[in-house]
Amino acid sequence: MVFSTRLMSAILTLGLVFALAAVVPAADSVNVALSPQSGSNESGTAMLTKQGDKQTKVVLDVKGAEGTQPVHIHKGTCDKLDPKPAYPLSPVTNGKSETVVNASLDDLEKGGYAINGHKSAQDLKTYVFCGNVAAK
Repeated sequence: MVFSTRLMSAILTLGLVFALAAVVPAADSVNVALSPQSGSNESGTAMLTKQGDKQTKVVLDVKGAEGTQPVHIHKGTCDKLDPKPAYPLSPVTNGKSETVVNASLDDLEKGGYAINGHKSAQDLKTYVFCGNVAAK
């Protein structure tokens, strides 16, 4: 009888663990690695954090960035970006940028987007870093 009570208790505990795991919400943030492009030495991270149901806070920390550089979220991947920006971000200044965009984190993760930085406002065609936004 003791064995069956212990077994039943273990089964109920395991069932509770699985039930709780099923209701755990999706992550409220995603970290995107920014890799150098066009021979630059610029790399870093972009932290995307859910801000309600329809907005996302994007914080960039870029090593090797000089001056002020335009940054955008584009549809596509780093290998094949849509040249038209989907969401403008605040320029990277002294390696930092912080922006709240009008897009949900879920949409950005599942929609096939990438974050890229340009060499300067005068040289938008030269990409100096990029990172693909993807669900982890």
